[in-house]
Amino acid sequence: LALAATLLGMGCTHSVHLNHTSDFVLVKPLSEHRTIESTAEQTVVFGFSKHTGYADEAHQQLMNQCPSGSVMNTLCKFFHSINFFHWTNTVYMKGYCSK
Repeated sequence: LALAATLLGMGCTHSVHLNHTSDFVLVKPLSEHRTIESTAEQTVVFGFSKHTGYADEAHQQLMNQCPSGSVMNTLCKFFHSINFFHWTNTVYMKGYCSK
């Protein structure tokens, strides 16, 4: 019985904690914008992680895809996956590049 309880407790879970969308404003038709996306992760083991700037990393990746324009109408999702003794935090960002 203890073995069965242990094996059932070792499953994985996934959850979305935050889904933020900026104000959606179009100065040109949507067909004139380019969709850009970025993702960055942080792995946490026993509650410890050295990589704490993963959200800034995802934001910089998004901005680097639109160097001569402006990023508009952004979506940001924060979610994590829990595994045995560790979990992974993930930030996903999406926006439109307007030149």
